Amino acid sequence: MQRRYFLLGLLGLGGISTLDIDSVYWPDDGEFFNACKNKLPERLAQHEVVLSAFQDIDTTQLWDGHVHLVGLGDTDSGIWVNPNSLSMLDIKQYAQFHFYLNACCPTPDMPIDEGFINRLKSLQFGRGIKFILLAFDYSYDEQGNRLTKQTAFYTPNNYAAKIHQQYPDTFEWIASIHPYRKDCVEALEQAFIKGARGVKWLPPAMGMNPASSLCDRFYKAMAHWGIPLLCHCGDEKAVDGTNTQIYGNPLSLRRALEHGVKVIIAHCGSLGSNIDTDKGINGPLVSNFSLFARLMDEERYNGLLFGDISAITQTGRTSSLTTLIRRSDWHPRLLYASDYPLPGIIPLVSLRQLKDNNNITEQQTFVLKQVRHYNPLLFDFVLKRHLRVDNQGFSKEVFHTRSLWTGIRTIN
Repeated sequence: MQRRYFLLGLLGLGGISTLDIDSVYWPDDGEFFNACKNKLPERLAQHEVVLSAFQDIDTTQLWDGHVHLVGLGDTDSGIWVNPNSLSMLDIKQYAQFHFYLNACCPTPDMPIDEGFINRLKSLQFGRGIKFILLAFDYSYDEQGNRLTKQTAFYTPNNYAAKIHQQYPDTFEWIASIHPYRKDCVEALEQAFIKGARGVKWLPPAMGMNPASSLCDRFYKAMAHWGIPLLCHCGDEKAVDGTNTQIYGNPLSLRRALEHGVKVIIAHCGSLGSNIDTDKGINGPLVSNFSLFARLMDEERYNGLLFGDISAITQTGRTSSLTTLIRRSDWHPRLLYASDYPLPGIIPLVSLRQLKDNNNITEQQTFVLKQVRHYNPLLFDFVLKRHLRVDNQGFSKEVFHTRSLWTGIRTIN
């Protein structure tokens, strides 16, 4: 019975196609769901595994740049959720939605929208740490028409800005603006005025091709105002929409980079493969992570191209860990991020797998298993601080991300 429900959950998270079949692990200790515990007990808060993660870290410089702002639209937030996510007639989206809801642990006896924010505020784990909330736009076609049926959910820019204004010590925000919108430049200007720290795209789900000339006017405006683009690259399994995986090709972002746009590639493109368009439209299939690495190694993009390390500890993505940790020359251009609420989805990260690969120790595994049921954001931070490949970990500068979002990050 448990295995059947677990496989249903995997289907909801993108199914076996999300994970290499040989790397599918039974959840640690048979845990499927987040226990949604409250205040972290002192025995964990003061444990050496947790405390040592903060060594040499200035928490005022730690901004988590990948925190999804979700809800049910049961307040005046303006959030919209595709009805398919709430119907068992579409079992994949239904299962996804309920895993996400469990991961968020919204505070009971509140509307889901308010309960999500209330829980997230309680997860702040250090002085000065901020969470950058992500808005999420509708899908559009090339004529600028909204594609509501091909949109998984919608989180308005105005709502993200409002939460930042209400809780400026905890939250910043990133706008989401589809470049095919007829008013995309005007919407960008409004977001800039309201303090947006960047723009978030999820091309495979939102139906935009970053290599299209339709994006040029948007890129020009972004470069003019110095607004960074946080763009998902690699396959997308967690969010339905237009499901155009070729739009997740890291090489498609050359167009933005050539316009002078500062680009952060989410997850370092660490899932799936795409056509090597540098060798033509019929080029060979190459892993998206390899295409990301190629861009990172091009000197002309130094200071423009970055990668965030959100989601890289998920079971289907850990093959990228060795390169990301060993390439210390990349570390000034890698940014800590969590992809919240995904760290709260228990089956997505196998601590046992990471321990077996000698990325973390037995003691760290024991403590982390407990921490993630209290605070998945602290769990994600502590885990990534302790990751090791041949005794090498991520440099502390990977976690000092504030300067990128507030200006030009220094490149050593």
